[in-house]
Amino acid sequence: MTLQSFGHWLESTALSQGLQSTHGAIADIQIVHILALATLFALALNLSLRIAGRGLTAEPVPSLAGRFVPAIWSCLAVLLISGTLLIVAEPGRAIFNKVFYTKMVLVLLAVSFTLWLSAVARRQEGKPTRLRTTAAVLYMLIWMSVIVAGRFIAYMV
Repeated sequence: MTLQSFGHWLESTALSQGLQSTHGAIADIQIVHILALATLFALALNLSLRIAGRGLTAEPVPSLAGRFVPAIWSCLAVLLISGTLLIVAEPGRAIFNKVFYTKMVLVLLAVSFTLWLSAVARRQEGKPTRLRTTAAVLYMLIWMSVIVAGRFIAYMV
């Protein structure tokens, strides 16, 4: 099965047809997707800043990670569900778009960094190291790139 035939099949499914024909369904899913991404970004930014020795310094890094990391995973779950629904609703917009695949690679990279930084944060004691600070900055750059790539999906078909 080619990518094009898969896209046409997906677009013809009952779920895709239902989402396309329901007034406001795609916009509502996009709103949920954007809010989950914004929440995740805020959580990741606070975690990154704390790992780098900035922001929310009154709270120990392991305590902050214990609160924020589960919320990051929850946001990722919402993003997975809403993103999947967006692909099903408009397969041509995503699966034929090179920017979509760039975004997916960046998301996988961000998830890998989340795993590593959450492990580092839960055991971090003392002052941040140069490696951790650099990783925290890179982590935020990756999430910003995910946001930009997601925005470009709408314009690069």
